[in-house]
Amino acid sequence: MIMHSLKSYQILLISGMLMLFAGAVYFHQQAGQGILNAGERCITVILPSLYLFSILASFGVKSGFLEGLAKPFRRLGGNHAVLWMIVIFSQMGGYPVGAQLLHSMYQEGRISAEQEEKLLYSCFGCGFGFLFATVGGNIRTALLLWMMLSLPNLLTAGIFLRRMNLVSDGNPEGKPFAVLLTESVENAASAMLKICGMILAFGAFEGILEGITGRIPAVIGSILEISRLSDYMKSGGSLPMAVGLLSFGGLCVHCQIVAVSENHLRWGRFWLCRILTAVSSGLLCMVSMKFLFPESVPVFLSEMQISAHSSPSAVPACCLAVMSVFVLKKYDFFDKILTNCKK
Repeated sequence: MIMHSLKSYQILLISGMLMLFAGAVYFHQQAGQGILNAGERCITVILPSLYLFSILASFGVKSGFLEGLAKPFRRLGGNHAVLWMIVIFSQMGGYPVGAQLLHSMYQEGRISAEQEEKLLYSCFGCGFGFLFATVGGNIRTALLLWMMLSLPNLLTAGIFLRRMNLVSDGNPEGKPFAVLLTESVENAASAMLKICGMILAFGAFEGILEGITGRIPAVIGSILEISRLSDYMKSGGSLPMAVGLLSFGGLCVHCQIVAVSENHLRWGRFWLCRILTAVSSGLLCMVSMKFLFPESVPVFLSEMQISAHSSPSAVPACCLAVMSVFVLKKYDFFDKILTNCKK
């Protein structure tokens, strides 16, 4: 009787959760190892590449910095200038940074939910830090790869921004610099913990899959969770494929963006856009390697292999500890503990 009252997708969801629970019990060692591996990637890849840019993104919206940066270009693009600044900054900052910027503007009433959704299709870039952490190389290499990744997103943004204007202009609160900085750090810390939490969850899922199949190819692992691209490059992976995977971003990042934007996203359109931009970026890289920079390819690949095998630093672990303290402070965790102790 209960099964008849459930819809088909609900039955599939319940069945999937039961199978996942059974897999977590049976392959608990593999799931635990997957979580440990994902935690190592959070410390060595995610935090060094995204934490600072996430702070800057939050500060840019709260302080009105992006509006000030766009003022010289307002005569050319009007309100588009601010939106273009967000698109460009999202390409440099990292995957969740664009969604973080757009949702902050939506919460302030400056863009509509529909505008946020359309801009999410193109405000999606891995950023320089993530490029260095996963693919490696020097600044010249990272700049070339960044251009290949960003160009399809910029073209897509140009299409969506043609008839798009801000709902209202910015109105910075005029808070002191120290207050703005502290709030920006707290927001970034909260965002990073959500991102790392999602990566740990995908790490457990990958561990269960490895328990079932024996081994997940590095390409499939990168499609699920893009920080595994460093493993793909260590194994001598193809550079055009790596660029395409970076442009796609991975399902874990897609879930993070939906969480940040509070579900202002339609999956079908988003995935279509990501697949098209991934193919475009991969083809750009392939053409560049063959016709534009053929003599530089061996040098690029050797630099990437050296960078991919570099030893991790202890600094990201310290960042994680500080980040956790800021989040606990934001939600008055310590005050609640002291109050309960007094009782």
